[in-house]
Amino acid sequence: MDKIKYSENIAKAVRSGIRNGVAVKDIMASIQKYQQAPSSSATFYKLYGDDIAAERAEIVGMIGSVVIQQALDGDFKAAELFLRSKGGWSPTQTNVEVESNSDPDEDVSAIDSLMTLLGKKDDSSNNGEGSEKVTRLRSS
Repeated sequence: MDKIKYSENIAKAVRSGIRNGVAVKDIMASIQKYQQAPSSSATFYKLYGDDIAAERAEIVGMIGSVVIQQALDGDFKAAELFLRSKGGWSPTQTNVEVESNSDPDEDVSAIDSLMTLLGKKDDSSNNGEGSEKVTRLRSS
């Protein structure tokens, strides 16, 4: 059996198919009419893989240049697309907002709570009657 060789006619058909968005399996099926058409995908990629890659790179380059130009001209969607795909940007960010439902004047520190539980806190609500005075040390 003869070895299948690279064919310019098949290469043109492959490039045309890739340029027009045709799936590789469909391109492979459409070239079977040619005498030197590979029947296995391994041989197809071995012979025409470079053509596929070159055509895809050209298309991506053409479309990419349009997107970049639109982004530079102020198109927000184009800028967002470029930043997501090439810039590593993501619009999701974590914002931690804490709403305080309590009155800051009524906030009680952990030490104050503990002292109250131990019965050692000066409670101004009972006007100083029957309460012990607590001395706090503060560091400066």
